[in-house]
Amino acid sequence: MEKNHVIVVVLGLIACIALFLLVDIYASLIGLILVIALAMSFFIMEDSKMTPDLVVTLKEDAKGIVVRNRGNATAVSIRFTLIPHDLHYSLPHLEEDAQTSFATDSMIEKVKVLAEYQNEKGDTYQKTFTLSPLDKPEDDILKPAFPLFKWK
Repeated sequence: MEKNHVIVVVLGLIACIALFLLVDIYASLIGLILVIALAMSFFIMEDSKMTPDLVVTLKEDAKGIVVRNRGNATAVSIRFTLIPHDLHYSLPHLEEDAQTSFATDSMIEKVKVLAEYQNEKGDTYQKTFTLSPLDKPEDDILKPAFPLFKWK
């Protein structure tokens, strides 16, 4: 955690002790619950910082792929390989919440896409997507909007 976050949590704990001594135990326990929730929020913020999350889908006409960055950092040095079509695409960078598309010569019946990318700090990520125009989209409604707790 950053230094400012630690200071806020420690001040919250001191306030809880003061509530215990000056008011009553119930007020201090309510304050403690709020401080714990605040500390958990800080840990979640730290865990999800600088993490790109690329998602590859097929275009509606199945004549290309669409790449979207759902993470909260810019993805750099992006490389895509479409197996078994032996097609290779690369992007220098893709900003957060941005998307781009690549066209193919023919319709894609079923393809496996291997995506390799990095964040701005140099951490490397690799994902594999199996795409078919007849499959339902793999959007999981329970998956967090941005990567949490090492969900990558």
